[in-house]
Amino acid sequence: MLDLAIALVWTPLGISALVAAAAAVAALIYLPRAALPMALVAVLLAGVAYVSHLQADLASTRAEAAAAKADAAAKGRSIEALGKVAKAAAARAAAARIRRDRIVAAPASDDGPVAPVLDDTLEALR
Repeated sequence: MLDLAIALVWTPLGISALVAAAAAVAALIYLPRAALPMALVAVLLAGVAYVSHLQADLASTRAEAAAAKADAAAKGRSIEALGKVAKAAAARAAAARIRRDRIVAAPASDDGPVAPVLDDTLEALR
């Protein structure tokens, strides 16, 4: 019912329907034979205004749905990309752990002369 009231007040067809209804009331007083056709015109205009209002709502809802679908698709692609980045980071971390474990497990006899700065850095990483 509220949709019909909005359609009657906010659309040119709705305003025309209100004018036709007022004319039908006036015709009922002054020209009783013309009252029924004018009332039918008012009802017809109100129906057209209501359908027009519903079509506009439907179009805006469809546009919102299309925008939401596009947004969801973009977010899905972002999630997939973040998943790939996370897998790559996990692979790099696993490789780094393997290298670190190999270095830590190496016997002291494998060590050779190293520059003091590099030696300090390696010791800090252990």
